[in-house]
Amino acid sequence: MSQLLDRLDCALKLAVDDVKRAEIQAKKACYLARVGMFSESREIILHLRRKFSDWRSGQITAWIMLAEGLLYLYEKLSPLAIDRVTRSQLLGLATNDRTIVALSSAWKAHIEFETSNFGMMIKSLQTALANARDGDHDAHARISMVICDSFLICGDEEIAQKWFLRSRDHALKDGDDSSIEALLYNRAAFSLAWLRAANCLRAVDEEKLSLVRLGIASDSNLQALIRIGAFTNFVHLCDARMLILEKKFEPAIVALETVRNSGPFAGYNFNQSLIDLEISFCLLRLHRIAEARERFESIHWSSFDALDVDEQLVAAWMRHMMCLESDAFGDADDARLALEKLGAQYEDMRVNLLNSLAPFRGVIGAS
Repeated sequence: MSQLLDRLDCALKLAVDDVKRAEIQAKKACYLARVGMFSESREIILHLRRKFSDWRSGQITAWIMLAEGLLYLYEKLSPLAIDRVTRSQLLGLATNDRTIVALSSAWKAHIEFETSNFGMMIKSLQTALANARDGDHDAHARISMVICDSFLICGDEEIAQKWFLRSRDHALKDGDDSSIEALLYNRAAFSLAWLRAANCLRAVDEEKLSLVRLGIASDSNLQALIRIGAFTNFVHLCDARMLILEKKFEPAIVALETVRNSGPFAGYNFNQSLIDLEISFCLLRLHRIAEARERFESIHWSSFDALDVDEQLVAAWMRHMMCLESDAFGDADDARLALEKLGAQYEDMRVNLLNSLAPFRGVIGAS
């Protein structure tokens, strides 16, 4: 059992005040959602909703909304997650509850990072840091994780590592296995995201590839060890895309076909047409041209508009590489121009994000 879950259960046995018990239960629902125990989390939330249906405690309503937000996020990647988390933050501000403000703002920043809403993410991080106190390890762990991830997708591994260590330290103090797992996964996943984009612009360092591969393997092993059931599909997606970078095209095709039938995934980094393009790219690299062409013809190119710019860049690079190999996949000059345009957009995004992260280059409140 998780140390955090064990501590929450012990606290529940000792708590006699209804409001305090409800807060602990809501925290438990948050944790259960994060580890994929969705029915158990939902049961607690429904119980709290019934018991506090008269809205007599704004503080508990804020905790319930945060728990609902995390359930929406982890179970279905629902857009309702940001709505619930934002409502939790606003109720926390209205009731002057710094603990819930810090934690809900940290989770709001997390979702805003995931959806590339970086301007709002910075504001949410600032609110979270302004309200988090020394003992709010859950908020500090999430704040630091978001900042770490932000530096990772910009390729600044040195600063990212400092925030990684800060997040890990707070998660360890909280006994939070789920956050430890998320940290390891995020470091591998967002390092991979940067490598995939960088590979479109310059040669990828083989040593970096090896380190990211090790990170993905470590995360997969930890998930199995502590039996976390949320987002395991993302680990498989990372593995499939890592195989492409490693030029292991046969196993990459198998892995991509498996991932196709899993989920849920977010629309900003995954759709079926992108998987078709990746499979087509692998088939062509294996000189299976007829199969590659057949898969290529099934792609809905307009669906790529919903992807983050780094994923659009990878798609444009793959298409350009395929056009260079055979004009059956389109005009190479047109594909090159599209690649250059997206390369410039990606670099603008990366530089702008790095500039906005300037206040966090020094690790705040390192423990």
